Amino acid sequence: MSFARSWDLPGARPPARRAGLVISLAQVPLRPLIRALVRLRIENAHRLDIAGPMVIAGNHTGPFDALAYGYLLQFSGVPPRFLAKHSLFEVPVLGPLLRRTRQIPVHRGAGRGGDALAAAERELSADGSVMVFPEGTYTRDPAGWPMRARLGTVRLTLRTGAPIVPVACVGSREFWPVGAVFPRLVPRRTIILHVGEPYVPQPRPGETQHDAEIRLTAELMDTITELIAALRGDQPPPTPYDPTMDAFRPEDGMRRPRKESRR
Repeated sequence: MSFARSWDLPGARPPARRAGLVISLAQVPLRPLIRALVRLRIENAHRLDIAGPMVIAGNHTGPFDALAYGYLLQFSGVPPRFLAKHSLFEVPVLGPLLRRTRQIPVHRGAGRGGDALAAAERELSADGSVMVFPEGTYTRDPAGWPMRARLGTVRLTLRTGAPIVPVACVGSREFWPVGAVFPRLVPRRTIILHVGEPYVPQPRPGETQHDAEIRLTAELMDTITELIAALRGDQPPPTPYDPTMDAFRPEDGMRRPRKESRR
């Protein structure tokens, strides 16, 4: 990765890969600050060097993930463009910045989930890229493994034909735990970002759209989980955590009755 392309200097990237003025200015203090706060290890960033549209899909463990993934993308010549919960767009100062940098709001529990997919499709149709957290929220697995994911990421790729680039992030949750007001600065933590092989999801002959989405979503999360297991040197649980069993699902923005297990 050339210095000019990584820092998005004029003429170094094609138009669809330009991050814009706000991100170009923000990266000047943020990138050195992130490097000072954590030991950041990036593996296989060259796999993000794709001509045309792509969907980057990563696990979501805590509040620092957006900055970690954002660093990875900008470092790799890809504009940090996320699908993010719409409530962030209502925060003073932050909301206008998110809109100026073309982040995509996801409305929870409002029957408007299709709006985010439509906006992401428009971005991809212009040879852009989007970063997605398929789980829709921080994982609630007690050990930090990925949960069962929602179907939107795969649905987006099936509609557009864009490849998926799976990414595993390890160490972010230890640096900034969920619910903590501030990160843990001591001892200095290591965060690893490993970029997996890009691929284009394909339905099987005779498979319904819904069945294909379910199968391909499970395969995507299995791929991300395998990358995490290799980085952690640990074995994931035999079945991923099922968030639909929880009484409250932040990704839906509503409380649901807890499902009773069948005996």
